[in-house]
Amino acid sequence: MAGRKEIARRTAQAIGAGALCIALAISGCAGSSSMAPGASRNPVTYTVQSGDTAYHIATRFGVSVGRLLTANGITDPREIRVGQTLVIPGAYQAGAVARADRTSVSPYHGARESRQFDWPVRQGVVSSGYGMRGGAMHDGVDIAAPAGTPVHAADRGVVIFSGQLHGYGNTIIIRHDNHYATVYGHNEVNLVREGDQVARGQTIGKIGNSGRATGDHLHFEVRRDNVARNPLAFLPPPEPATAITFAADGGS
Repeated sequence: MAGRKEIARRTAQAIGAGALCIALAISGCAGSSSMAPGASRNPVTYTVQSGDTAYHIATRFGVSVGRLLTANGITDPREIRVGQTLVIPGAYQAGAVARADRTSVSPYHGARESRQFDWPVRQGVVSSGYGMRGGAMHDGVDIAAPAGTPVHAADRGVVIFSGQLHGYGNTIIIRHDNHYATVYGHNEVNLVREGDQVARGQTIGKIGNSGRATGDHLHFEVRRDNVARNPLAFLPPPEPATAITFAADGGS
């Protein structure tokens, strides 16, 4: 709760918004998202590399070790070997929509906003969506990726906060034009300071699991007039060859 209040307070101060958002208790980052009707669902696979463990692979893709082993018919995590191809349960690569317009691939069902941001992570799995989760509001989306993966500014703007927030860990808030702000939480490290001007696509941090997190991922929010909006409405639909994928049931 304290973290959400602080995000609302700092954003309100920076953009001159009115009343602060109602603070609801934040919960651990694991939720759900769904594919768009008509989109094909190609299972995501991963080839085991030297040094990988079942835990590291599961954490990277935002799934539990048990689900990973069950999906691949493995009873002992020590059976995983280098070069083995594993199916990631619940994660799918977006395919082409079965119609003439093959660019409208997205798990988002609502109207797309005219204002568009860049994906803050170039490769990862959207493991939790925006909306109610466990009786509390999840103000953004979670994108699971390995620790140290670069986090990029979704658009140019000014850093209005860079530091620790309760629950969110290492967090960055960027103010953009037209009363927009974006939030980047659970970072391993923040690479920008308050007052810095950042360019669209600039590396501003690295993915981690600081704060209240169940694995390495980025918690990303888009706010307009200090009200959290569904980030997927502001992000371009992934193309068939994109490195962004979606966990069908939240990866939990």
